Amino acid sequence: MIKLSKLTEPTVLVTNGAAWLADLLAAGKNANDGLKSKYRHVDIKRVLTLETNGKCAYCEAKLKHVHHGDVEHIYPKSLDPKKTFKWDNLTLACELCNQNKSNDDPTAAQIIDPYITDPDDHIVFAGPVAGHCGSIPGLSTIEIIGLNRPDLIEMRTEHAEKILLIFQQLADKTIPMATRKAIYRNLKKRELSPVGAFSAMSTSIMRGLEHKLEKGIKTKS
Repeated sequence: MIKLSKLTEPTVLVTNGAAWLADLLAAGKNANDGLKSKYRHVDIKRVLTLETNGKCAYCEAKLKHVHHGDVEHIYPKSLDPKKTFKWDNLTLACELCNQNKSNDDPTAAQIIDPYITDPDDHIVFAGPVAGHCGSIPGLSTIEIIGLNRPDLIEMRTEHAEKILLIFQQLADKTIPMATRKAIYRNLKKRELSPVGAFSAMSTSIMRGLEHKLEKGIKTKS
């Protein structure tokens, strides 16, 4: 997980959110699927995809690699229907993270909301494995959402190996310095920035290795 920030609320939600909610509450148990799922509007999902960098807000897997992505309610709509169309309560999640989170009250269960809390303060990585270092929110988030489930460990392991191969190139003094600088810039841009899959893990790996790099690799000139 990484810290996320909300983008501007989509016009379709600003314009229709209150009316959608009124209709939903009025219909109650008789609400049809079309009414209950208006929060999945294409314009809403498009902005959520931008603000999550096309990744699951919880596990950081690129959604096109694992699932098309669900519009997720951070606080379950089943516990508070009034939050069904609340912009600050919507994000994007993969199918498994969404299912695992289920209808748990995230406040009571101390599940990290990445829009409010920086996950880096609670979740650490030992290679591809997520740990919590005594943080209850970190532990709760890892266990409830399943951040160490086998499929994620496998994908993160493959990605960790990729990061290590890049590091080997950075440390190889037979490669011209200008080339290694370019490799480092691309690493930061593609893997360590929020756009990269599993960027929290990748950043953690590089934190432990960067001190071994020649200082010149990090300079712009």
